[in-house]
Amino acid sequence: MIEEYYGVTYHPADLNRKLRDAEMNYGKPRPMDPRSPDDADEILAECLGQVLGEDDRDTEEDDPTVLGFFR
Repeated sequence: MIEEYYGVTYHPADLNRKLRDAEMNYGKPRPMDPRSPDDADEILAECLGQVLGEDDRDTEEDDPTVLGFFR
């Protein structure tokens, strides 16, 4: 991508050094983190419910909380 966008190439060690200098990390995308528990979705839903106070909701009149992630 760097070569296509900027027209330059870097050796992997040089690129890693430049990323560290910019306080960035190199990472490879994975379809699933092998360290994650089998019930990760349930754990996330439970934690979000506790943090957002949705466990205390007793009426349907409350406005729902919407979370969004932007790039």
